[in-house]
Amino acid sequence: MAAYTFESASLKLVFETGMDEFGKPIFSSKTYQNVRPNVQPEQLFAVVQAIASLCQDPLNDMKRIVTETVNQ
Repeated sequence: MAAYTFESASLKLVFETGMDEFGKPIFSSKTYQNVRPNVQPEQLFAVVQAIASLCQDPLNDMKRIVTETVNQ
C-alpha cells in the first residue's frame, strides 16, 4: 500500500512592492522554512498577521508549501 512521508513544510508570503510602468503590480516574496507539519490554520494565520504587521509593503498572498514523498 502506498503512503505519504512528510519531508518539509514552508510558508511563502507574497508582498505587493509597487507598480511597473504599465500599471501592473510588482510582487516580492519571502519563504520561511521549517514550518511544523501539524500547525493549525489559525496558528499559521496569526503568525502571518504578525509578520505582515512588521513589513512596510502590503501582504498579497500566503501559501503553506508541503513536500511529501510517496512510498510504496
